[in-house]
Amino acid sequence: MLSFFINLILYLLFFVIIGLLFFTSSTGTIIDPATLSNEEIFAMIWEGFSKNLGISVFLLLGVLLIGAFAQSYFTAGAIGMAKKASETGDTGISDMLVSGSKNIFRLFLAVLLTALILLVGIIFLVPGALAIGNLSALVENPEASIHGMTALVIGVILWTVYIVIVNLVLSLSSYALVVDELGPLEALSTSFIFFMNNKLDVFFMWVFTVGLFLINNYVGEFAGPGNNLVAAVTLFIPPAVLQPFTAVLWTRLYMTRKGRKLYNPSELLSDPDSF
Repeated sequence: MLSFFINLILYLLFFVIIGLLFFTSSTGTIIDPATLSNEEIFAMIWEGFSKNLGISVFLLLGVLLIGAFAQSYFTAGAIGMAKKASETGDTGISDMLVSGSKNIFRLFLAVLLTALILLVGIIFLVPGALAIGNLSALVENPEASIHGMTALVIGVILWTVYIVIVNLVLSLSSYALVVDELGPLEALSTSFIFFMNNKLDVFFMWVFTVGLFLINNYVGEFAGPGNNLVAAVTLFIPPAVLQPFTAVLWTRLYMTRKGRKLYNPSELLSDPDSF
């Protein structure tokens, strides 16, 4: 939840700054979009975007990096708490602080490496982009570049499949890094080896995890945009319930397959004096 609110503040700040850049006139006064027509709004957005392209990209990259850095801290902290709870049956905020501080830089680097690996898949779009050529010509005459569009669509499909495969193979990298205190490259390679040795377990866990989030999104859409209560509940369920729940499942899967000794609740229940 802390990570959710921090990222929410970052993105709100980003959109406020972008709005000031796009809806500020040459005299420095802020223009109210409600007083403009749709054509004037689009023209102003395009003008603001073209004039502030460099700073907009810089701000976006800054927000994404800061958000990823904060996410790395809380992800490392959550995995550290899940590890401690799996080993001893108890955990606390102090475990999150220790694990987050110890692993934040290494996990952040692993996240950046994973992002770069995902971006490699952009090569699938190159043939379609070259076949289309001039984008303005495509807008004016879409039928003239039908073959290029077909190649581009195929490229998008291939890139999507590539992203799914990479996410599946590297799904345990964060857990390997925190649980075994590995470096970024070691964590990625360990995740790959773990996947090769436990393909079905990782695949079904990944499908189960993704399925939970898809069901939550479907419930929000099925309830309709007019139901504010359901929309609010489905918005907070992922950070409040699904993310910590799946973090525990992934951590226990990794520790179990690695032969680590886990806490057994039956030992406590069979010994009343240990309460």
